[in-house]
Formats: sequence, structure tokens, C-alpha cells
Amino acid sequence: MSKLRKGLGDEVSATELAEMGFCEKRVQLAYIYGEQVTPEQRQAMARGQEAHQRYLEEGLAATSDRRCFVATFVFGPEAWETQVLRAYRDTVLLHRRWGRALVAAYYRVAPTGCRVMERSPATVVGVCRLLRIVVARCEKVLGNRSLP
Repeated sequence: MSKLRKGLGDEVSATELAEMGFCEKRVQLAYIYGEQVTPEQRQAMARGQEAHQRYLEEGLAATSDRRCFVATFVFGPEAWETQVLRAYRDTVLLHRRWGRALVAAYYRVAPTGCRVMERSPATVVGVCRLLRIVVARCEKVLGNRSLP
């Protein structure tokens, strides 16, 4: 269908309906002559598309690494505590920009932390106690959400 001219009976999008309340004359002119976009608007749209692409790439990068170093080291890979922490990461942290940054920082420092814990069993006991507190809070936040 041509953007220049719409016939009777053509569907109108929700966006077009919302714009009618905003500026009837603008909608009428767009209906007759098509949508006119200024160079500034094109630049703003391009910036917005780039920002959305970066956001998508950050999210994909954060979700591509499924490891849970410290919990796996302390509790084991299939322990319920590890599963709770993974569920919290996937359902809470990875859905927020600050959470993705936190996960990325964790992946940078956690392997070194595990190497330190290998040499110090007393550290493992302390980390285990701390993680149990974190797991309890994560369970509260997750609430009735199903765990994997």
C-alpha cells in the first residue's frame, strides 16, 4: 500500500490513532503527502537504533555466559542454592542495565576468587555463610517464580 494515499477501508494503526489526538493537522498532511522526516529526525532515529542495538548486544553478551563460578565452587553445579542464584541472575539482574554490568564484573573477578578459595578452606566457609544469606534474599525476590 502506498504511503501517499490510503483508500477507504484501509486499517489505521494504533500509532496513527494516538497521533490524531496529538495533532490532527499533522496526521491529515501525512495522510495526503506521506510522512515527511527532517534530517535532524533521521539522525535522532539513527542514534536511537544504534542505542537499541548496543542494548541488545550487551544483553546477549551477558546472557551468553551461563557459569556461576562461586556458587558452583561452594555448593556444586546442581545444588539448589546455585539454581536460585542462576534464576535470580536470569530473571532479575540480566533485565537491568546495572545488573548486566554487575554480572559482567562478576565474570571478570569470580575466577580469581575461586582460585583464592582453593588455597584457603576457611575462606570457603565464610563465603558459604555469606552466600546462604544472599540466596535467602534472592528467594524472597523471586517469590513464586518457578526455579529451573
